[in-house]
Amino acid sequence: MSIPAFAYEQVTDWCQHCQARGGFEELTGPGGGPYLRFSAADGDGNGGSLRLWRAAAPFDRMLHVRLGGEPVDTNLFFLFARSESVVPHFHGQVVQFGEDACVYNADLLPRLDPVDHPDYFRLAFEPLNMAYWKATQKPENACASAPANPAIAVYLSPWSIGAARPTDRAELERVAPQIQAYLDHCLDLASSLDYPAPDAELMRARDRRHLAAFFDERLDPRAWKGVRRLIGTDQTEQMRALLMQPLSD
Repeated sequence: MSIPAFAYEQVTDWCQHCQARGGFEELTGPGGGPYLRFSAADGDGNGGSLRLWRAAAPFDRMLHVRLGGEPVDTNLFFLFARSESVVPHFHGQVVQFGEDACVYNADLLPRLDPVDHPDYFRLAFEPLNMAYWKATQKPENACASAPANPAIAVYLSPWSIGAARPTDRAELERVAPQIQAYLDHCLDLASSLDYPAPDAELMRARDRRHLAAFFDERLDPRAWKGVRRLIGTDQTEQMRALLMQPLSD
């Protein structure tokens, strides 16, 4: 009997929530399906898929990447703002192991630096405080622990909500409202964030460097090795390119 795909359902819900807000056009593949379908590197069936949406400014694109399936079902979600925008990017993921176990995280990627732009963080991130504390101050939640990979966390924000160790579906359901609040805040910043953007070309260059660093395989070689083993090098590079390349440039 097939196990419940709650990781896939959670990330699909984030995609549908964004679409309901308006301004998203899905770019489909052959036959109207996902933009990319990954074949398994070992030739044994389906390796996953990538769905891609073009987004209205100040956002650029939204992606749902699904890799594998039973017993490990990896689901990644990204909502990227335009490369010249100060609106943060949103990243979330849920990786399901078997019927009930998972790891997860959600955060906003800052577009500016706190030393030079402290007011930016006050406007863009401090409103997350309540949702952050609600999720992380419950000792039964794995997200109350330190981040699983500080090397990756440095490219996110201190407001990250994430399970540093495997947890269960019940915890994901407990923190889902707080993650939803993060996503809503990111969407709301499209119209409410009143902060002067630095030079557009400087912002584009910084965004290229930021995403190149965030998706650098050296930060999490074990995970990227697993991706390459699952779908092969060519499809992995195709996926990484779509994650890093704005549609609007």
